[in-house]
Amino acid sequence: MSLDSLFDSPARGQMKAVRITQDHRVFVADVPVPTPAEDEVLIRPAACGLCGTDLHILHHGFPGSVYPVTPCHEFSGHVVAVGRAVAGLREGDFVAVDPNVTCGTCRWCRAGRPNLCPHLSPIGVARPGAAAEFVVAPARNTFRLKAGLRADVAAMIEPLACVLHAVDSSQGVKDRDVLVMGGGTMGLLIAIVCDLFGAGRVTIADPSPAKRAIAARAGMANSVDPAALGPDGALGAACFDVVFEAAGVRRALEQALDHVEKTGVLVQVGVHDAEALVGINPFRVYERELRIIGSNSLADKFPAAVEVMNDIADRAAVLIGDTFPVWEFAQAAQAMAGGTGIKTQLAFL
Repeated sequence: MSLDSLFDSPARGQMKAVRITQDHRVFVADVPVPTPAEDEVLIRPAACGLCGTDLHILHHGFPGSVYPVTPCHEFSGHVVAVGRAVAGLREGDFVAVDPNVTCGTCRWCRAGRPNLCPHLSPIGVARPGAAAEFVVAPARNTFRLKAGLRADVAAMIEPLACVLHAVDSSQGVKDRDVLVMGGGTMGLLIAIVCDLFGAGRVTIADPSPAKRAIAARAGMANSVDPAALGPDGALGAACFDVVFEAAGVRRALEQALDHVEKTGVLVQVGVHDAEALVGINPFRVYERELRIIGSNSLADKFPAAVEVMNDIADRAAVLIGDTFPVWEFAQAAQAMAGGTGIKTQLAFL
């Protein structure tokens, strides 16, 4: 499709887009179809995943948000136009997009840690996201996918990339006992990846029986209520070599520290409120020689996630729950906040 044809429509270059304002209103608006720069591509989204970031943007605000914002940074779609300088992508390609647009030149970008770029400008946060008929993305952030991959599964490549960064940050899970606190999208993807990467035992802890049942359907044999792990310091309390806190809940992080084996690693993946404080017993960290590591976003793992998704597509598909038309964003966000499913998605009908 040529760019000219987009602007020859009766709407004269207009498209529908979900918009969120700084006073937390959400509505569907007619906005101009974006024109890709010479190094960008124009994409027609096929599926979007809702993320906790989208809920923060809607209800509380999120650092770096530029309002009014079109949300959604987890998506797949098809290229409909390419800029003059783009090579390797063409109209019709089925793609997923790394939403983290960075400068590419700072010390963090050069070190392979673009998630820490001080000029980070994420799609769906600081740039228009994919809850729209069209979205623009830099060609270097856009990755061609296998045609047989389902669009809704492909939209989970972005959280999978975050998971690969977290697992890499753990300094290795092969043959190690792993505990994942939290049975949401991130927690279950972490468990699946640890299983794929040869962990000795993977246990998921979540208070929701429904989420534990979904974990079982995704092939995870060990899922428990967090209370079953045993109290801190009790004989028989379970300890693990690697613990991932993927709940974003204060009590989950505090409890995670109770169950790290000596010389073990706690990886904090859950996103907590910026002002939240958690009590840590420094003597325990000292005595057990614990390592506490933060894992922020996806770093440089998007290309790897494209490949890994081909290996876990069937298991990842189990995590997809409620799906809403994209223009029912408010209803989808309400359903996600209710916590009845795992991955809430938006479809383009």
